[in-house]
Amino acid sequence: MPLVLVAGAIIQCNHQGRLRLMTGDPRVTVKGKGVVLAGKEGGVTFGSPTTPVPGMVSPCTASTTGGFVPCTISPATPDGWSTKLTVGGTPVLLATAGGIAVSGLGTDRWTVADPGQSVLETL
Repeated sequence: MPLVLVAGAIIQCNHQGRLRLMTGDPRVTVKGKGVVLAGKEGGVTFGSPTTPVPGMVSPCTASTTGGFVPCTISPATPDGWSTKLTVGGTPVLLATAGGIAVSGLGTDRWTVADPGQSVLETL
C-alpha cells in the first residue's frame, strides 16, 4: 500500500526541481505532521536558480532565452488520492500522486520524491 503524504513531503518536476510541501491538515497527523489533502498542492510553483521559494530543496532549471521559467503544478490526478482515508470528506494524497507541471518549456509531469513519513499506508 502507498504511504500517505504529510507536511514535509517532497515533490519533484522533470527539470530537477524539488520542493517541500510546507503545510498539512492538523486534524490527522503522523508523528506530529499533518496529512496533505488532495487539491492543496495545486498552484505550487517550484523555485528557480535565480528566484528561490519557501520549501525549495533544489531549483527547477526549466528556462527559455528569456531566463528561468520554473514549473507550476496542477492538482494531483485522482489515481494519487486515497480511496479509504479522507479528512472532512477530502481524500489525502498518496506517494503515488502526480500531475501536470507547466513551465516555460511547456507541459510535463510532477511526482512525489519523498512522502515525508514511513508509518501510515492506505489505499
